[in-house]
Amino acid sequence: MERMVEHVADSEYYSIQHFISESPWEARGCYDSVSRDTSKIFEDRERVCLLIDESAHTKKGLKSVGVSRQYSGQLGKVDSCQVAVYGALSAGEYYNLIDTRLYLPREWTVDRKRCEGAGVPDQEIKHRTKPELALEILSHQKRLGTRFHWAVADGLYGHDSDLRKSTDALGILYMYDVHHDDGVYLERPDIFVPERTSVKGRTPVRLKASTQRYKALNLAESLEESSWKEYHIRNTTKGVLKVNIWVQKVYTWDGKSSSHRQELLVVQRIKNEKGTYEYKCSLSNALENQYSWLELAQVQAQRYFVERSFQETKQQAGMSEYQVRGWLAWHHHMAMVMMSMFFVLSEKIRFADQYPLLSAYDARQFIIHTYASKINSIEDVIDQMENRHRQRKMAIDQHYKT
Repeated sequence: MERMVEHVADSEYYSIQHFISESPWEARGCYDSVSRDTSKIFEDRERVCLLIDESAHTKKGLKSVGVSRQYSGQLGKVDSCQVAVYGALSAGEYYNLIDTRLYLPREWTVDRKRCEGAGVPDQEIKHRTKPELALEILSHQKRLGTRFHWAVADGLYGHDSDLRKSTDALGILYMYDVHHDDGVYLERPDIFVPERTSVKGRTPVRLKASTQRYKALNLAESLEESSWKEYHIRNTTKGVLKVNIWVQKVYTWDGKSSSHRQELLVVQRIKNEKGTYEYKCSLSNALENQYSWLELAQVQAQRYFVERSFQETKQQAGMSEYQVRGWLAWHHHMAMVMMSMFFVLSEKIRFADQYPLLSAYDARQFIIHTYASKINSIEDVIDQMENRHRQRKMAIDQHYKT
């Protein structure tokens, strides 16, 4: 906030601080507004995906809401960070974040006093897994009337059979990646409890499947070359993206319920720089022959754009560059990030013919030139430095006083 005030004309630090941290405006209303506006701007697109993924924000200390030592995908390791699940709408090469749910680890939800200190509302002080937060986003967007044709997510979500069932129950088509060792059945399995075969030992109580279970990756690796079909998925800045695809009707069982489910296994194979194949396995509730293999492959590949959305939003809209601790302020910040990036999206589409490569960075440069107009001389630089030092001294004195 100090940096904003130094550069933006007609801005004042305490007004911004109050607006972010204390003002009672509704972040949820802003999320929903962005969702409706993004949905409308995509209303003529034939395939819109709701992309689900989590993102981490590195934060130190103990007071920032939800902060904990947990896995950060950005860092590729466990570190002190906040994690949230996000929803993004994507159509072709266009995308925008539209919803989020902050993840609260158990160490937070079992400590009501800590939660209250960070301003967490009473109804939010409960532990929910990331797949459960993803389902909240899906359910909310469905109620809101957001237009999308597919839900797409990575293996953390696709591995959760309850999320796949619940997504299907909402009437939403999904394409969820699964782990390579997740099991599928090529033949319809009967689920049963084995009969007792001996007077010795315990009576069987665990359910079993009557047919052989295959690991998704092992199944893909065992295929003959003729089983694969090559498709041109999309054009990229580095050339045409071509992948091999194999689709198969399979049966899945979660190991605990009394019945199986029928799903489509969609496997992507692509050759890396070392000349070896990398595989991506996904499960979908689409009916067999309902969509072409090319359409399924394009939906599966769409998940790439949620990563692009995180990258662009963090680099150009300061998604992780906040110094607020409380629940309200965190959601206010994310709401403004989403509104900012919707503006960028609308500009990309508006000027697509004139500037087809228009980026968030380009849009940001225009905004900086238009509004960041406080520094016009060396005297302005000195004034800002002295003011910055006064504020820092006041903060230090207050810390020692308390």
